[in-house]
Amino acid sequence: MKTLTGIGLYSPKQAEKLTGIDSKTIRRWLLSESDRQKPLWKPEPSALGASEAISFRDLLEVQAVSALRKHKVSLQAIRAALINLREKYSDDYPLTNPRLSTDGRAIFLNTLKESGDECMSDVITLQHVMSEVMQPSILGMIHFNENEIPEWWQPDPSDENIRVDPKIGFGKPHVLPSRMPTRTLAQAYEAENGNAKLVARQFEITEDEVIRAANFETRTAVGANIH
Repeated sequence: MKTLTGIGLYSPKQAEKLTGIDSKTIRRWLLSESDRQKPLWKPEPSALGASEAISFRDLLEVQAVSALRKHKVSLQAIRAALINLREKYSDDYPLTNPRLSTDGRAIFLNTLKESGDECMSDVITLQHVMSEVMQPSILGMIHFNENEIPEWWQPDPSDENIRVDPKIGFGKPHVLPSRMPTRTLAQAYEAENGNAKLVARQFEITEDEVIRAANFETRTAVGANIH
């Protein structure tokens, strides 16, 4: 039986801190259900009994939705795209795809023709198109494996040593190379009045890791625009 281990686990507030997406918006898109509006999809932890949480894949997918909305793609178009892509590719998280792009109105996917040539298809009409497109920025911060499945995410564009990996610490941010949770180090740094050398000695890591972790937590805590 599948457990919550290894999928990442975030409350709406934790997700807001990491993504910059308002927790009320996350709830409206994923956790609220009414006769008027259904969730865009059922978050992965809900099937495992965690009804007020989202997973790493949910966290990335909701960022893809947010990025498309910033490009002026309507929520109605996003809903239609989700339905079509799930049916066609049997993928629960089709918007987190390195081949996805948009022109601000429609959503496109680069696919291969039978000839082996690449082509761009509108994911709603499924018609091949030629258009000026852009890729949602979130996709550039995700590391995909050879099967195009997200493995980890770099939440801060300015620091490649901060990562979020669902297999490490329930998906909470950590700093490389030690993989220590950024929050743990930031709390220790504060408790020691900013003495990075002392904290580094306590955890047997470098001072640089302590400072990077503390800076990251400070930026997200005050709502800095790292997204």
